[in-house]
Amino acid sequence: MGHSKNKVGVIQFTMLTIVSMTDGIIMIPTLAAGVGAISLYAWITTTLGAMILAYAFAQCGRFNKKSGGLGGYAEYGFGKSGNFIANYAYAISLLIANVGIAISVVSYASSFFNVHLSALQVILYSALILIFTGAAVAGGTSFSVKMSSLSMFLQMIPVMIISIIGLFFFDPNIFTAAWNPYHYTVVQTIGFSNSFTLWAFLGLESACSNMERVKNPERNVPIAVIAATVAIGAFSILYTTVIQGIVPNTVLAQSNAPFGDACAYMFGQEAGHLVTALMIVGCGGALIAWQFTLVELLRSGAKEGYFPKIFGRVNSYEIPVRGIIGMLLIQMVLLSMTGSPSMVKQFDALIKLSTVANLVPYVLAMASLDIMQRQSGKDSNLTRLAAVGGGVYSIYACVQCGMDSVTYGMVTVLVGLMIYGLYAVRLQTPYNSRRIR
Repeated sequence: MGHSKNKVGVIQFTMLTIVSMTDGIIMIPTLAAGVGAISLYAWITTTLGAMILAYAFAQCGRFNKKSGGLGGYAEYGFGKSGNFIANYAYAISLLIANVGIAISVVSYASSFFNVHLSALQVILYSALILIFTGAAVAGGTSFSVKMSSLSMFLQMIPVMIISIIGLFFFDPNIFTAAWNPYHYTVVQTIGFSNSFTLWAFLGLESACSNMERVKNPERNVPIAVIAATVAIGAFSILYTTVIQGIVPNTVLAQSNAPFGDACAYMFGQEAGHLVTALMIVGCGGALIAWQFTLVELLRSGAKEGYFPKIFGRVNSYEIPVRGIIGMLLIQMVLLSMTGSPSMVKQFDALIKLSTVANLVPYVLAMASLDIMQRQSGKDSNLTRLAAVGGGVYSIYACVQCGMDSVTYGMVTVLVGLMIYGLYAVRLQTPYNSRRIR
């Protein structure tokens, strides 16, 4: 009872969960314009799939007794190798996602300064942003949490203003023209839109690992994560629909700063520049928080023996400087491999790769959920159904990211298995230590 004052109720936890899923939205209206306003169908189906995953992850958090987040969930069904692959794939997902966020910052900056950047310039400026945010991680946990809160505020305030006040600037004729400009079927639309609609929900799994912070978690956590998922779905539908009824689709599909352009159509160029500037600073702050999350994931993995020791070594100030440098080097390699004259296409390719990598631990967690509940003495058919539904949806979402992304994702997992094999000897006792003659 002495710790109950430090716990949050269902409303507060719902808000915390929503915050964990609001990063990375700043390019979504442009990606949606590449499909058309008919992507509304994809938002609906993705929200339903995300609700199933949210409930399943809430049950994972309820039954889990192991450390390591997604890796701890996977360990129930797949042992230490499952723990490694889940955290390895999640780390790869964050590495790629953070590169994508850096490119989105450069995209908004190019719009703010009204300059056209070559593919090489995009790579160089994105590299500088990654280096800057990586160095900022040295500020520690408190600084990263503050930057996360600030970034959420700077991004969400203008988005909320556009979503609500934008309704008064909504033009049905512009929206109708944007409905299905590429003449896709509903099935094609859902498939083409899946990667960026699911991107808006990624992060729901992390909220479910903090059940100890919630009052009456068995009741409140499922309510909170499902409510947050519905809220994100409704909010995403609102701001994409409003913007598609303000900015002509041909303009929006080529926009490097969709929220800034929407505000410019509403209030003029100066207001558009102000929103673009807020998005640049806000997204940069979010990237600091995600770089910190990645560094901590790599550090904890190194401590467990899953990742190279360099990621776990800290200096006298408890800062993993070598790990930060190693992380940045990997991101530089990823950045150099994704160069494209179009920042929108580059960002789209990266979020597809990141989504595929993120879905690997999702499938492992869903496959392990029934084992988790049985070991906890429970036997719920609803939980089992959610696990199967969440796993099937994750596999479907993975396939819809495209065969190129799936292939690269599979290769990434295979490389991870090889890495695990090289390090496995340090994690378990050999069955026979005698030399074979």
